[in-house]
Amino acid sequence: MLIKFWGVRGSIPVPGANTVVYGGNTTCIEIITSERHRVIIDAGTGIRELGNCMLKEEFGEGKGLAHILFTHSHWDHIQGFPFFAPAYIGKRSEDGTRIPGLCNEFNLYGSADVGDRLENIMRGQMDNRYFPVDLGYLSAIINFKTLIENKTEIGNTKITARRLLHPNGVLGFRIEDQDKILTIATDCEHPNNGTIDANLLELANNADVLIYDGQYTEQEYNPEKFNIKAQTKKGFGHSTPDEGVKMAQEAGVKKLVITHHDPLHTDKILSHMEEHTKSLFSNSIFAREGLCIEL
Repeated sequence: MLIKFWGVRGSIPVPGANTVVYGGNTTCIEIITSERHRVIIDAGTGIRELGNCMLKEEFGEGKGLAHILFTHSHWDHIQGFPFFAPAYIGKRSEDGTRIPGLCNEFNLYGSADVGDRLENIMRGQMDNRYFPVDLGYLSAIINFKTLIENKTEIGNTKITARRLLHPNGVLGFRIEDQDKILTIATDCEHPNNGTIDANLLELANNADVLIYDGQYTEQEYNPEKFNIKAQTKKGFGHSTPDEGVKMAQEAGVKKLVITHHDPLHTDKILSHMEEHTKSLFSNSIFAREGLCIEL
């Protein structure tokens, strides 16, 4: 299983001189399974560059198949899809029907458990009041799928979803491929009573890699503890690297990857946060665009 990060930011994309090391695009993670299935987690702005690279493969000829799993439909996790070039490639018959085998095909997975009607939301963001191209214009075959009982299989890869703590809900994923386990928990907040999120603990149990939302520092999340006069980030739906370490240790995780970086955090700030996290859990790293992890 190969994991590659194409977008690692939360909230909004932040291009510029202060974000070149870690990157400025919003959430998009690519997974190539042992059977060469392509699974994409979220369609933040990072999916645009991923799509451009996919055009060099069978997707450039309208012969590709990929699966996109959405954690939830907040703007920073869907805003790149209208600019995903492979979705525009395919051939139609004279009556406008897409021709199977000559069109790229994408399975888009969402869940009613997080209150999302994925198809309506994706159509809505491409409504002509907001975007010049309607979803129906796309030449690729787009299949909207609901995660039945929050589980699905792509080839022999098993995917389990659980609801995590985030405004309006979010899904975390456990992806099992042969004897390797990847857990994805972008956009999640830890319980404020000192306990562990039982759903996330289930997803992360003995995982080889845990990708975790570490948007805030402890000082930003709990300013009162440090006698800092600032607005607390409690209730915003995001966590800290320290809580990621706590979960990794509790679940027996081998490698911790912190992502969903705050748009206000420069490369310098993230570097300091990364050093601090490594001091707590040596096998940890902060996600950056282009980071590849092979399991």
